[in-house]
Amino acid sequence: MAVTPEVASRSDEVLQRLTGLRSRIDQLVASVRDGQVTLSEVFARADNAGEVSAYVYLVKVAEVLPGVGKVRARRALEDHGLGERTRVGEVPLELRAALVEVLT
Repeated sequence: MAVTPEVASRSDEVLQRLTGLRSRIDQLVASVRDGQVTLSEVFARADNAGEVSAYVYLVKVAEVLPGVGKVRARRALEDHGLGERTRVGEVPLELRAALVEVLT
């Protein structure tokens, strides 16, 4: 079955949007790793509609926090009943303060 130019064009648009999203996620993670953005700020940004931080896995952000590391981040999430596939925007408000305290 041949791909029509219209379908190919839509596929290219989707690919460009996903590439842009990936780039914005990488920038956010780098900002957290460099200490420019705190975990509290990441949670605050996640509440804004359309903000990329809502889509990032929490474990990815927690692991790059200065002084935390992979083991401590994963244990903290597990202790609070959160899995590796939990996105920042999915974290309940009542757990956010506890996570910030434990991870900073």
